Amino acid sequence: MSKKINFNSKLHRSLIFQGGGSLGAYEAGVYKALYNKIRENDKKNGENFKPLFDVVAGTSIGAINAAILVSYVKEKSTWEDSDKILEDFWYETSTKSFVDYIPGFKQWWDYLHEFNPNIASGEAARRYYSTKQFELTGVSNVFSPLFPLIDNRFMDAYNIWYHYDNFPLKRHIENFAKFPIKTESTTEKKEPRLLLVSVDVQEGATVTFDSYPKKDGSRKTEYGVFKSQQDENNNDSEKKIYEHKHLIKYKGIESDHVIASASVPLNYPYTIIKDVETINDENDGNTIDNTSLSAKFKKSTRYFWDGGILSNTPLREVINSHQDYYQDLRLPVPDMAVYVVDLHPPKQEVVSLDRDGVTSRNQDISFSDRTGHDVKVSKIMADYVDIVQKLQSIAITNAKSPEEMKGAIKELMKTPAQSQHRTEEPRTYQDLINGQFRIADIMKIDRKNDPDTISSKTFDFSYDTINRLIRTGYENTIEKWEQHYN
Repeated sequence: MSKKINFNSKLHRSLIFQGGGSLGAYEAGVYKALYNKIRENDKKNGENFKPLFDVVAGTSIGAINAAILVSYVKEKSTWEDSDKILEDFWYETSTKSFVDYIPGFKQWWDYLHEFNPNIASGEAARRYYSTKQFELTGVSNVFSPLFPLIDNRFMDAYNIWYHYDNFPLKRHIENFAKFPIKTESTTEKKEPRLLLVSVDVQEGATVTFDSYPKKDGSRKTEYGVFKSQQDENNNDSEKKIYEHKHLIKYKGIESDHVIASASVPLNYPYTIIKDVETINDENDGNTIDNTSLSAKFKKSTRYFWDGGILSNTPLREVINSHQDYYQDLRLPVPDMAVYVVDLHPPKQEVVSLDRDGVTSRNQDISFSDRTGHDVKVSKIMADYVDIVQKLQSIAITNAKSPEEMKGAIKELMKTPAQSQHRTEEPRTYQDLINGQFRIADIMKIDRKNDPDTISSKTFDFSYDTINRLIRTGYENTIEKWEQHYN
C-alpha cells in the first residue's frame, strides 16, 4: 500500500548509518539518493529552507560518514552539495590491489568456474585476494599493519595476534571534517545534530557522543548507573540519589570520539579517553551530604570499542537523546521520520556450505538491523499516551465537578509506576507520558549481498568494489523510495 510522504515543518528527520567497514561506501550512495529525493519533495511543498536532516547518527564507519556530513553542513552553513563530500571521501579511501594489475586474472577464474561452480567466480576471487593483500599490507588511508604479537601468556605458538594501526584513518577523517564538531538548534539557525555511538569496555555499555549542548550550554556525555544514599533533614530516614556514574566533558565531538566509535575489537587498539569524571566506587552505598557531592568524583581513564558490538543500528540512542533534549528544555518532543541504512542483509535465501560463506552469513546476522522491536514499542507507547489523554478528557468533560476531576487525575498520575528511568530512578504514571513522541514514518534501505560476496567484505577497499557499492546504494534507494511512497 502506498504512503503519502509527510514533510511538514514540525516533523523531524533522522538518518541512521550502520557500521560495516568498507560497506560504508554504500551509505554514500544511499545519501546521494536521499539528498536528491528529499530536496525535490521539499521544493514541491514550498519548504526549500527546511533542513535535510535534523539528526544524523552513526556507529563505526557510519559514525565516520555522519561526522563528515555534519561537519560539512556546519562549516558551509548549507546542505548544498553535501552529497559530493561523502563520494569524495570514499573515492580517496579506495585503492587498487595487485590482482587488479594481473592480466586475465578474472577471466581465468571465470573459466574454472564454468567447469566447476564450486570454484569462485572471477569477481569473487578478485575481492577475496584483494582483501588478503589489504590484511597484509594495509590500506593507505584506513589502516597499517602492526608487528604481530606473540602469545606470552600461554606460550602458544599458533596464537598470534595480527592487529592494525588506525591512525591513517583518523588522519584521513580529519582531512574531510573540521573538529571539534559542535552544532545547535536556535531560532537563528537550525544545524543538524550529530550522534555517535561507542562502547565503554569496562562498563559494557553504549556511550553516545552528542554535538548538541545541554540545557546549561555544556557538551557532555553521561552514562552508567550510580545509586547513593543521603541523610534527609538529619533524621534516620534516607533518600536515594540516582546519578550517572561516568561523565565525559568536551567542547564538541572530536576525531577521537569518531575513532572510539570505529575501534573494531582485536583489529584495532582501544581508543583511550582520559580525564573522565567517575564517581568513586568507595562511596557506593555510603551516606553523603550535598556539600561533599563533588568529592565523590575522580579522574579516570576509560577504554572504548566499536559501537557495533552493542548497537550497530543506533535507533534506540536516537530515540533516547531526542526525548532527553526536548524534555530538558521543557518543550514538546517533535515526531520523527527515520531513515535507516542496513549494511548487513538480515535475510539470505541460499544457505552457504563453504567456510567463507558461513563466516559471511554469521557476520551479516550478527550485525544486521534489530530495531524492529524498538519501533514497535515506540508506536505502542505513543498509542497508550493518546488513549490516556483521551480518557482524561472524557472524564473531565463528563464530571459533575471538572476541577475536582482534574485534581483527582493529577493525584493519580503521581502514582509510582513499576518501570524505572534509565538511571533506575523510580518513575510515576506521569513520567510514562512525558516525552513520548511518534515515529511517524520509517524507511529502511537494505543492502543485499550479490553472488560474489566474501566473508572479508568489510575489508574490501578496492576501487572497483567501492565504486560498485556507491552505485548500488544510490540505485537501491531510488527503488526503495518509489516502493515506499508511491
